[in-house]
Amino acid sequence: MAQGIGRVPCERFDDLVDQSVRLVRVMTGCQFTLADIALEIAPLRTHGGNMSLGEEDQPGVDGLLRLFAEAIGLSFHTVRTYRWVAARWPKDQRQDGVSFEVHRILASAPDAYELIQHPPVDERTGESR
Repeated sequence: MAQGIGRVPCERFDDLVDQSVRLVRVMTGCQFTLADIALEIAPLRTHGGNMSLGEEDQPGVDGLLRLFAEAIGLSFHTVRTYRWVAARWPKDQRQDGVSFEVHRILASAPDAYELIQHPPVDERTGESR
């Protein structure tokens, strides 16, 4: 009798993993696109940075992000996190094939760019990822 994982045969499990990896890539692309939009709406300033002339009448960053989040049906905290991750990972530093969540986790690491370029070996697949 063939071995299985959960309620599916091993071959089906592998197919489901492949399908899910493709979905995570799509999801990551969507998350980074939303993050870049949030960053365009409310760019990050240096800590304690001053507002430009004319910005005093604008809602603050939190207000802008809340307005955007409500308009697209996401939580303020999700949009704020996406924006922060996009700021930490400029487009040319993002690692293709690595999930948004991994980018988020590594965003605060001092050696994030090095870590994402040299991932550890996955014990299940034997691949670096």
